[in-house]
Formats: sequence, C-alpha cells, structure tokens
Amino acid sequence: MLADKEDIEELSKLRILQQKDDWQEEYPNKDEELYVNTKKYLEEHLNNDIFVFIERQDDKIVATCGIQIIQYMPQCVESGLEGYICDVFTLKEYRRKGIQTRLIDECLNFSKDRGLIKIRISTDSEDGMSLYKKFGFEFDKLMMKKFLK
Repeated sequence: MLADKEDIEELSKLRILQQKDDWQEEYPNKDEELYVNTKKYLEEHLNNDIFVFIERQDDKIVATCGIQIIQYMPQCVESGLEGYICDVFTLKEYRRKGIQTRLIDECLNFSKDRGLIKIRISTDSEDGMSLYKKFGFEFDKLMMKKFLK
C-alpha cells in the first residue's frame, strides 16, 4: 500500500531508525534535525515525485520501500524517466518474513505502470545485494560519482 500524507510523521520517525541502522557508529546523532528535514521533504514530495510503499502490522508501519522518480533529459532511445529505490527499511523484529520482497515487487510494478525505463538502487549491505539480485538488479559500470562538500 502507498503511504499518504497522514503517514508522514511516522515515516519521518522511521527514517531516523533506518539511518541509524545504515550508518551505525558513523550516525551523527542529529535525530531532531533529520526528523524535521524528512518531514518537510515528505510534505513537499510525497506522492508527487517520491512514492513510499508501506507494510502495516500491529497498527504501525513496520517496513518501507520508496521510489523516487527522476526526469532526465530524454535521449533518442529513452524517455529519460528513471527511478531510484530508497528508504528500504524493515523494523528488526519483522525482518526475514518476505515483507521487503513484497514491497520491492509493488515498487517495481508501480514503476513499470508509470513508464520508467530504468531503476537504480545503491547498497553496501550483503543482505540487500542478495535480495536485489533476485529481482534482476545488476551492478552498473557506467556511472561515476563525485562528492561535493
């Protein structure tokens, strides 16, 4: 199911847990700042250019999987409409139950229905890589990146 405006507060709190889980000891411990920035971002973008699929159990959101839609300049063979899967997170006590598999599947079907030509995802998690490979994701050797600080 897609998250809606009523889910923004809960999504913003889950984002903190997801970031702590991803960054672990490197997490800068700026919970309030991250909460405020995430909430503001979602208020502006949710269901416009970012769509978050959620799993509810026990009257709370237990897992999220987002797709951010990015419009690049079209090429002669492509529309330029791509997606970036983000905010893939499941609360620890709900992991390894197939929830994320269902959410990613929903996300990919949604992306196909929207006419996206390519989906990207990034991870350094072994579990994540294993799951994404099952969906046919491959490492892209064409992309380079530079961090601007």
